Amino acid sequence: MLCAVAAGPVAGGQLVLLGKPFGGVLGVPGAVVGYLVLTAGVLGLLAAALCLWRLRLSLGMTSASGSLAGLAVVVAGVVDTVAVFTIAVLVAGAATGPLLLAGRALAAEFGRGNFVLLHAAAPGGVAVAAWLSGHYYEEPGTGLLIAGALTTALGVAAGLVGLRGTDGPSADRVVENSIPPRSALFGYVAIGLAVGGTVLPTLHLLLFRWNEFGAEQLIWLAFAAAPAAAIVALPGRRPAAVPVVLILAAGGALLVVTAPGPVPVTIGLAVTLAAAARAMTALDELVWETTPHAIGVCALVVATAGLAGLGLVDLLGRLIGTGSALTVLGMGVLIAAWQSGRPDRRLLPGTRGSSSERGAP
Repeated sequence: MLCAVAAGPVAGGQLVLLGKPFGGVLGVPGAVVGYLVLTAGVLGLLAAALCLWRLRLSLGMTSASGSLAGLAVVVAGVVDTVAVFTIAVLVAGAATGPLLLAGRALAAEFGRGNFVLLHAAAPGGVAVAAWLSGHYYEEPGTGLLIAGALTTALGVAAGLVGLRGTDGPSADRVVENSIPPRSALFGYVAIGLAVGGTVLPTLHLLLFRWNEFGAEQLIWLAFAAAPAAAIVALPGRRPAAVPVVLILAAGGALLVVTAPGPVPVTIGLAVTLAAAARAMTALDELVWETTPHAIGVCALVVATAGLAGLGLVDLLGRLIGTGSALTVLGMGVLIAAWQSGRPDRRLLPGTRGSSSERGAP
C-alpha cells in the first residue's frame, strides 16, 4: 500500500504539478508534459482494468509493478531528452495502474479497518507531492528521483517478503469481479468527479485570479490536502450519511469559485478533498461487507470519473470560464450524491451488510 502511494499520489502528483518546469528541462511547452502525463494515466487505467479482468492480484504483482514503476520514475527524473522521458512516464503510468489496484485489494484483505489507513495515506501523498514540488520547483527531477527511489525500495521489499515465504493475503476475497450496489456506484462517481474536476482547476484559479505563481500554488495545495489525512480517521462512518458528505464535497468546489482570496480557495479545496476521502472510506467499508469482489471495480469507477471530471471542467472552462465550469461540476456531483442516497434493495434492513447497522462520516 505504501508503495502504491509513493508511485501514485507522490510521484504521479509531482509529474502533474511540475509540467511547466519539466517542459523547461526538456525544451517543450509545459502543456505537452501535461498531455503526456494524462496519456500515462489513461494507460494505467487500461492496464489496471486488464489486470482486474485477467490476472490474479497478489503480493508478487505489487512487487513487480512497484519496482518497474519506481525505476521508470527514477529515469524520468534524471533524463533531459524528450524521447526517454516520454517512454519512462508511459511505462511508469502503465505499471502504476496495476500497483494501485493490487495495493488496494491487498489492503482490503487485511480487514475492513485498513481502508482508513489507505484513504488517509492518499491525501497525505498528495500533500507530500505538493511539498516536494514546491521545494524542488527549480530542480523538478530531484523530487521525482526521491519518489522513484522510495517506490523502487518498497517494491523490492515486498518481493523479499514473498521470497521469505511470507506471502501475506492473496486478495482471494476481492479477485473476482462483481457489481457494487447502485447507490455506492453513484457515490464513487460523485467522488471521482469532485476530486478530478476540482484540484487542478483550483490551481488554475489561484494562478489567474489570485496571482499565485509556481511554488506558491503548490504550498496552498499542500495545506489543502493535509487535513484530509486526519479527518478521514475520525470514528463514526455510516454509509447512510455519505450523500450529505458528498454535498459538502460539491460545496467545497462552489466555495473555490466564489472565494474572495487564496485562503478561502484553499479552504474550499480542503473541504472537497476531506469530504471525498471520508465518503470513499465509508463506501469502501460498505462494499467490503456487502460485495467484496467489487472493490477493484469501484477503484476503476473513481479513476474514470476523475478523468471525466477533469475533462469536463477543462472543456467547459475554455467555453464559459473555469469558475462557471466548476459550478457545473458541483451540480453534477450533487446529482450523483442524490442518486447515491436513493434506496437500494441490496442494502435494505435485513439483508447482508445493512447500512442500518453502521456508524456517521
